[in-house]
Amino acid sequence: MRILVYRFEIKKSSEIKTYGEEIMSNITVCVRFRPLTSKEKPHSDDSVCIRCIDSETFIFKDEKDEESMFSFDKVFYEKSEQADVYQFLALPIVRDAANAINGTIITYGQTGAGKTYSMEGPGILECDEQKKGLLPRVVKELFDSINLSEEDMTYSIKLSMVEIYMEKVRDLFDLSKDNLQINESKSRGIFLPGVTEVSCFSKNFISQFIIITLAFRSYFAVYN
Repeated sequence: MRILVYRFEIKKSSEIKTYGEEIMSNITVCVRFRPLTSKEKPHSDDSVCIRCIDSETFIFKDEKDEESMFSFDKVFYEKSEQADVYQFLALPIVRDAANAINGTIITYGQTGAGKTYSMEGPGILECDEQKKGLLPRVVKELFDSINLSEEDMTYSIKLSMVEIYMEKVRDLFDLSKDNLQINESKSRGIFLPGVTEVSCFSKNFISQFIIITLAFRSYFAVYN
C-alpha cells in the first residue's frame, strides 16, 4: 500500500498551544460513491449494489443478495459535486487550521475508487472550478482566511510531503531521506525529525511544488 501525505504547518502569532491542549472535535466519517465507468455501465444491473436511503444511510447488497444497512456522518452519492464534499468535510477543518488547530483529511479505498479525484480533481491546477478537488480548495481557503485575518496577526505556513510505502516514510522533497522516523512529544505532537519543510507564501507556490513532487511519486511507483 502506498500512502501520500500532505502536511501543512500553520503557526499563528497570537496563539501557541502544546500537544494535548488543542480543541478536539469529533472524527467525521463520510463515504462517497463514484459514477459507473464506461466499462461498468453495460453491466449496471449486476454491478450496482448500493441503494440510497438518505444523506446518512445506504443499503449494501452482497453477492448472496443479502442486504446490510450502513450509516455515516454523510453519504455522498454518485451525483454529488466536489464542492459538496469540500463544504461538508474540509471547510470546517480549514477554518480550524487557520486558528492553529490541527486537522487531518484521510481518503481510503481500493484502486479506482476515486480517491485521487476527490483529493486533487483532474489536476491540481484544474481551471474548471466545479472539478477542483479538496487539496486546491483547501490551499485557496487557507490563504483567503489569512488575508482576511486581523492586521496585527502574522502567520507562517510550511509544507511537507511524504510517501508511506512498505512501512517506510520517504521525504518527497528530498529523496535521499527514504526512511524517516515517526516521533511524538508533548510540545510538537506527532512529527518527523529531519523532514523537509518548505515555507509557502502563496497558493500558486504550493500548487507548483505539489505538481513537481507528484512527478517523483509517479517515478517511484513505476521504477521501485
